[in-house]
Order: sequence, then structure tokens, then C-alpha cells
Amino acid sequence: MNRGNVRQVTLADVAARRRWRRLARYAMIAPSMPRPAAAFLIAAVVALLPVHAQEQPRASDTLVRERAPVVSPITDRFALRALYFKGGVDTRVRLDSGAVPPVPGTVINAEDTLQLDDAVDLGRMELWFRFGDRTRLRVDYFKLNRFGAVVLDEDIAFGNDLYLTGENIESTLDYRSLSFSFLYSFLRREKFELAAGIGVYLLDVQAAAEAVDRNAREEESGVAPVPTLALDGTWRFARRWSLGARGQYVSTTIDGIDGTLGEYHADVQYRWKRNLAVGLGYTALDVDINVDPASGHDFPGLFRLKTSGPEFFLRVSF
Repeated sequence: MNRGNVRQVTLADVAARRRWRRLARYAMIAPSMPRPAAAFLIAAVVALLPVHAQEQPRASDTLVRERAPVVSPITDRFALRALYFKGGVDTRVRLDSGAVPPVPGTVINAEDTLQLDDAVDLGRMELWFRFGDRTRLRVDYFKLNRFGAVVLDEDIAFGNDLYLTGENIESTLDYRSLSFSFLYSFLRREKFELAAGIGVYLLDVQAAAEAVDRNAREEESGVAPVPTLALDGTWRFARRWSLGARGQYVSTTIDGIDGTLGEYHADVQYRWKRNLAVGLGYTALDVDINVDPASGHDFPGLFRLKTSGPEFFLRVSF
């Protein structure tokens, strides 16, 4: 037998043969019927049987399943990131007097001189909102409150007070910032997104020192909005893995205030569940503000804060 002429019989062929056998039976009945009725019967059989045959499922259809769409930070409409930050801190503070003319205070290394913590464990929270395909808003809150107690080994001029060697000094230094970053994605693909925008940091700094034995206390605080430029990028390099990096920076002098602020962040995250990711990152923050005492602004003097360290986070998104 010539195998080249053998044709494989399919399920569709079997259905077609059954169809024509039924049609032949109806054709044998048709001659005994009136001609219009016979024609209608044959037309109905021909019209209905192919539809029935076409509706027969193929065996291969049960083997095909569509994969769920890929979700990532590029597709999320909302995200909440709760993180644990462990960082080192380096702080310099100088508080000038309110006398006329003002007397510069002593530049204090807060960790060495006042014995404030130089390593911190913090919980932080961050929110992301996406409006449309390319516009996003990031809201971040950072709080660092510290307390120290020490017997001074040097004289310190702090505001309008002079703290002497040997005095028992208790001090607090609180830093809080609430930032809003508005971003526009000028490049957005399935696996990559790059955005630029502007940010606004609302800074609040409070410093206080007290000579416990003579109940002498000096305290100063200042609040200021700081605008920044922002850049943000995301790369999904695998179905469940993505890299993220961002930075914000400004350096300016306005009305007697000389300030620099920079914040930089990078992380890698794994999409454990559709709406839950875990990740590791690193954040560095550098704030340097020098206020001219003659300008009349709050907190005349210097505040310089540097902190950086790793972080672990959980990210819930929709």
C-alpha cells in the first residue's frame, strides 16, 4: 500500500460522514412527500447539521490556557510600602544667639558631644498613587526623634545660653519631613518606566538643651518648605522581579537661607503574590541648612543631617 496516499482521518471527517448519512436517509423519505415540503426538509437538515459539527470541541482546546497578565510597579494604580530602616546618623547643629549683633553658637557634633544615638531603627510608610497611565504622586513621611544625656567635657554656646564643662546636660533633637513628589513618565514601556518631576519637602526641626542642675533650658524650632527636582525609574527584569531607583535634589540660597537637600533610594523587590511584594533597599538622606541670624527666620544657625542604611519592606498594591 502506498503510505503517501493515506490521509489521516480527523474528528471533523467523522462528523461530516455522519451528517451525510443522515441527509441520505431524509432524501429517501423526500420522494414520498410533496415537493415544497421535501425541499424545506432537506434545506433544514443541511443548515443545521454543519452548525452542530462546528460546535464540536477540539481535543487541543483543553490544553491551551491563557497566562495571567503581568503585574508590577509599572502597572500598579495604588501602593503602600511599609518598611523597616536601620541606618547610621551624623548630625551637626549650631544655634546662634538672638542678640544684636548675633553671636555665633558652637558647632556641635550631636552624636559625640551630646551622646545622641548614631544608629537608629525606624519604621516608615510610603504611599503611591497613579493617575492615568503616566502621572504619579508619592507621599513619604520620615521621623527621627532622639534624646541624649551627658556630662560636658567642653563649654558650649547654644542659643542665648552658655553650658559649661562638667554640667549635666539633657538634649533632644527631632527631625520630621513630609514629602510630596509629582512625577510624569516620559518613557513608559511594558518592562521599563522613567519619570521626572518636582517634589516638596515640609521640614520641621526642633532642638533643645537643658542644664539639669540649674534648670536652664534653651529651645528652638523651625519649619520650612523645600522644593526639589525628582527622577524615578523602574525596570521589571523578570516576571516577578523588578528594580527601582529614584533621587531628589536641590541646592539654593533664598532670603538668607542656604540649603541643600538630597535623597537617594534603590531597591529590588519580588512579587510574591499578585498584590504583595517583598524587597530590600538602601536609602541615603542628606540635609544641610544654614540660616543667617540677621534674616529673622526661625532656627538661626546650622542644621546638618546625614543618614543612610539598608531597609526591608512589604509592598501592598492594586
